[in-house]
Amino acid sequence: MKAKPTSSADFLKTASITENAWTRKERNKPRLRNTGSGRRRIAEMETRRVPVLMRGTVSGLPMATPRRATNTQRRLEVPLGVPGVEIRLPSLVQIQVGWRMLSALLSFGLIALLYLLWTAPLFKVDTVNFQGLQRIRAKEISTELDIEEQPIFAVDPQLIREKLIAQFPEFRSVEVNLQFPNKVYIRVDERKPLFVWKLGDRTLLVDSEGYAFPLRGEGNPLPKLVIEAQDLPLPTSTDPQTDLQQLRLPVELVSGILSISALVPDGARLFYDGERGLGWHDPRGWTVYFGALKDISLKMKIYELMVKKIKKEKQKPLLISIEYVHAPYYRLER
Repeated sequence: MKAKPTSSADFLKTASITENAWTRKERNKPRLRNTGSGRRRIAEMETRRVPVLMRGTVSGLPMATPRRATNTQRRLEVPLGVPGVEIRLPSLVQIQVGWRMLSALLSFGLIALLYLLWTAPLFKVDTVNFQGLQRIRAKEISTELDIEEQPIFAVDPQLIREKLIAQFPEFRSVEVNLQFPNKVYIRVDERKPLFVWKLGDRTLLVDSEGYAFPLRGEGNPLPKLVIEAQDLPLPTSTDPQTDLQQLRLPVELVSGILSISALVPDGARLFYDGERGLGWHDPRGWTVYFGALKDISLKMKIYELMVKKIKKEKQKPLLISIEYVHAPYYRLER
């Protein structure tokens, strides 16, 4: 038998009957009581939910997006002359340069550059040029410095200046300049000696500021004024610019020596005694003690009067003392 066609009205009636039957069945089911164990079981079921992975975007639902694998290879396809036909070449590995690798390359490059600059002959000191030398030879200073064939980057101008002033106290000032790639220029200002200070076997030269420095070289002209001494009145003095200790005489003593040297008789030999001060050996056969360098003109007048008296009395003194203007005296031969 053929089934009768079903109309839309009959279909809706059958669906309505089915829905009412399902509703009655649901009402007759026993309901769970809202007890504590029931709430705990529901909470455990909530925590055991499995995350749903979905493609695309769904509003209001949590979605876990799968992590894509990093493609470290690049595929090359070369088209041929025939339409739609290509040839696939082997994949090429893509090298990704990170910041760590870049930092390592930069560090290695800097180290290599520093090594080349330090060892390259172009940046090694070739010559040292001196200006202002008068009594000292340039070779003597170069030997003391020993900076030739050293990298120009290792040369410290301040250190060279302090070393030169310490080794050569006759330099009043020293200026050091570097010129890349390998030139060093040193300009000095030498002190001009005014007299010779003979200290036993040691010969020193003294300038107008009282600085004493050794005699160097041969053939350099010496001052005519010579002071024979047993010691120095002031052994050391500190230079405020370099904090270095140098031999220095008091400026008052230097000016006093220059003044007295112009007043003593020709041929007299000046000397210095640590206890009795300055004096001289008179060419007429006696020794004069001048004492402190005060009232120089008054002491010289007293000395001339005493010499006239000695000549008038035809006496031969061994010693004449004008150390104290109120008590001059002389001592005769026995």
